Amino acid sequence: MSQRAFKTAEELEQKFRDYIEYCHKEEKLANIAGFCVFCDINRDTYYAQKEYYSDTIKKIEQMLEEEAINCKSINDTFKIFYMKNKFSEDYRDRQELSVTQKVYDIEG
Repeated sequence: MSQRAFKTAEELEQKFRDYIEYCHKEEKLANIAGFCVFCDINRDTYYAQKEYYSDTIKKIEQMLEEEAINCKSINDTFKIFYMKNKFSEDYRDRQELSVTQKVYDIEG
């Protein structure tokens, strides 16, 4: 079993809100790596918190997505790249392919 880094879900959420406030002040884009540094934990420990605080981690990920969408300190090109690669399938380019197959009846 992994390490619980926060005593409660509320503590985790408050720490993340403190991190967001810090990012706003420093004009930084909030991200998981930055949050881990801010909390002095490693990325594995962060992801392990899903075992204890699944809903809070989902909420944090939604907050990160919202922050990225509304961040004024990054240009739109980077924002598009970041959203496509970091967040759900909703931001990925889709390509629909139509495939037809011809079947030949060969009697021999």
